[in-house]
Amino acid sequence: MEKEKNMTRYALEYALKKGCQQVRALFSAGEENEVEVRDGKVDKLHHSGGCQLSLSLFVDGSYSTISTNRLEKGELERFIDKGIIGTRFLTADPYRSLPEKEMYYRGEMDDFGLYDAEFKNVDVDEKIAVAKAIFDEVADERVISAMAGIADTETYNYLIDSNGFEGEKRRTLYMATAQVSVQGEGDERPEDYVYVNAQHWGGLQKEGVGVEALRRTVDKIGADRIDSGVYDVVVDRRVASQLVSPLISALRGEALHMKSSFLLDKKGEKIGSDRLTIVDNPRQFGKAGAKLFDNDGIAVVGMPIVEGGVLKNYYISHYMSKKMGVPMTQGSSTILDFSLGGEDTGGLIRNLARGLYITGFNGGNCNGTTGDFSYGIEGYWVENGVIVKPVSEMLMTGNMLELWENFVDSSNDPLGYTAWKLPSLLFEGVVVN
Repeated sequence: MEKEKNMTRYALEYALKKGCQQVRALFSAGEENEVEVRDGKVDKLHHSGGCQLSLSLFVDGSYSTISTNRLEKGELERFIDKGIIGTRFLTADPYRSLPEKEMYYRGEMDDFGLYDAEFKNVDVDEKIAVAKAIFDEVADERVISAMAGIADTETYNYLIDSNGFEGEKRRTLYMATAQVSVQGEGDERPEDYVYVNAQHWGGLQKEGVGVEALRRTVDKIGADRIDSGVYDVVVDRRVASQLVSPLISALRGEALHMKSSFLLDKKGEKIGSDRLTIVDNPRQFGKAGAKLFDNDGIAVVGMPIVEGGVLKNYYISHYMSKKMGVPMTQGSSTILDFSLGGEDTGGLIRNLARGLYITGFNGGNCNGTTGDFSYGIEGYWVENGVIVKPVSEMLMTGNMLELWENFVDSSNDPLGYTAWKLPSLLFEGVVVN
């Protein structure tokens, strides 16, 4: 990548020479591959790759971002010239600037074990063999259609700016997936999926993915509605992000500035039960989401988000800090560590006297300003800790602040391959209709 890095440096220097007061340059390159098997045969082979140079231009008080994948020197110069001319027509933004130098990350570039140096040595025939093996696990006379797949990506980013920041990041990711639909009762056609991922080919789960997808799908046969009511619910770790995402979105400076956040002016206040603790912890070796610096080059070290139900911090970027006149924290979430309980997901279900085990959300939304939500749900009815029957076509409604006030417990088995380490969640008093 040395040639591309040199061209990125040249683009930055050229933009400064042509009238920019400050410049940030980001070179990105990537490759992705995908294999799909249907009906026991390879149905899809996909490969793509490319690169892009993005420039953030600060010109006479105005700001813009331009990007191109044409990196020949002459074309790049003409592209930058036009970008600078266009930027000067934009309304000035007094809050736009590069960060102060002391905010930057300074130190060794660490990939946190998230890059597989053997990425290009994993043969496509091996990927096809694994996909076929996953497909073969989906063996049942009730299967209408099934798909198994292997996908992988490699990404590289090189970031520099005119204030002296220089950093790079390289990542790989592999994913195995299986999707199944089966013949149910009458016209019923239940379907489900499983996906797992890992940063290294050797760490990717390659067995049991199809078995689990088939089990989840077959378990849905005969799903029906239940009586409307107020129930305790366990939300499976696989879909818990549906309820955590509105919290994190409401913490962003952009939402606070626009007064479109149900957590506006709630720092230091209780926003959930005593059981709710979330910590943003980016520097964890081998964990998806690990990072040393953000998109501005600013060092990220993590922070408490919620402690014992009390809101401790918002996500405030460098730009929003200046615009809002408040201290900067960090611009977005990295690795979220969630408070864990004493039992696994099965233990939460066994302790459920009468309620729902939610395994999927089907549409719906949450109002970011009020926190009111309505989600379509599916899962299982539970009595005395035993799953009785599958449930579908129900709605879960309420308000996010009330929901998290009714947060009772979490499991101790969060998914290990996602950036948000979310366990299964137990809530009481949830309206279902």
